[in-house]
Amino acid sequence: MSDSSLSSGLPTPGANYSLKEEIRTYWSGRAATFDSQVGHAIKSDAELAAFQSLLRQSFGAEPREVLDLACGTGEITRALLSLGHKVTALDFSEEMLARARAKHGDRARILAGDAERLLDDDGTYDALVTRHLVWTLTDPEAAFAEWFRVLKPGGKLLVIDGDWINRSWLQQMLNRAATFLRERAGAAPHAADRDAFDSITKRFFFRDGLSFERLGTMLRQTGFARIEAADYAQVVRAQQRNAALHDALRLASSTRFAVLATKG
Repeated sequence: MSDSSLSSGLPTPGANYSLKEEIRTYWSGRAATFDSQVGHAIKSDAELAAFQSLLRQSFGAEPREVLDLACGTGEITRALLSLGHKVTALDFSEEMLARARAKHGDRARILAGDAERLLDDDGTYDALVTRHLVWTLTDPEAAFAEWFRVLKPGGKLLVIDGDWINRSWLQQMLNRAATFLRERAGAAPHAADRDAFDSITKRFFFRDGLSFERLGTMLRQTGFARIEAADYAQVVRAQQRNAALHDALRLASSTRFAVLATKG
């Protein structure tokens, strides 16, 4: 290990690779039940309309060549296709991709791949969207550089994510109430293998939490311009209207945000 690695506290490439395999195994194990949980599948017409509004506000009304990174079971791909975009969807987990392919067939180009090491040519896409990926990245600087590279000049990056680590006192109370009501309702826990979840999250780059400000700074350092907030609250409101009380509370128990950045 180099002196810089020791001083920074960041994992070595070997440790990063091992962590990536653990991440793949964990999310592959959740693929079968992923869509059943709030905030994953698009569960109502109102939620789909909110996603459509967010995407139109971010990318414009005209059909674009869009990359959906960490597409999971293909729900953001679904919203993109409904707006007429030409979609390439990529994920690390074959189990997730199998479900995306079952939903969309050949209407989207659905591929296995690593979001930190893309195989596309420079300037391939008009827009790139990713949901709930950035907080799990092992090497965000490499990922952001790749995303910048594959976008055309003037291309848009939409990152939908949140701080799943840090909670205000009010968010802590909401989370405890959500957990209590969820257990009383007999619903399955969100993390099927809690030990595995806790192990991998403690080794993420953003293990201390992801914020709008920190993400914006890193994207700006990569070369992105016009870093701005996108209106993700409209999606959360639509999700809450269609959710059980414990899930509506859980949606309010974490800071959720969307960042829109432009390749200068």
